[in-house]
Amino acid sequence: MENTSVITLTNKLDCSDAIQDIIHSAQQNIAIFSQQLEPLLYNHQDICDAISSLARKSRYSRIRIIALKTQSSASEGHCLINLSQRLPSSIQIRVPVTQELQRFSESWLIADNHSICQISNPDRYEGSLIKNNRLHVKDKLDFFDHAWENSQPDQNTRRLNI
Repeated sequence: MENTSVITLTNKLDCSDAIQDIIHSAQQNIAIFSQQLEPLLYNHQDICDAISSLARKSRYSRIRIIALKTQSSASEGHCLINLSQRLPSSIQIRVPVTQELQRFSESWLIADNHSICQISNPDRYEGSLIKNNRLHVKDKLDFFDHAWENSQPDQNTRRLNI
């Protein structure tokens, strides 16, 4: 059994490193709950390359993203949005429809069922990286699954086929 580790994140570099670490540790599934696809954290070619590799790794790979606001990211050409348009069967972006979820103020990145980067204050890049705490991650993933079921496909990120 692996030991649980908790690392406190106090700035953008800490959060960026934690996100890269988790994405590279994922074997099959990534779940992201985001405020606005945090461009300073997620709109980087190495992040998109790693997510693309994971999405193409297996037909069972699944990357689910819930984002509260995507309009500015979509208009600025966010790489995750472009990737979801190219790989829609593996990467999906949704927006929450309930008021409870629309008020959710944290950002999460969950890899498989073992690790989570929890950014409790996305504006100040404060949070924690929790690895190998399957009970905690399961609890957060259950909440994410509930949020996913109470979300709908994002109109801002759909590819228009003309």
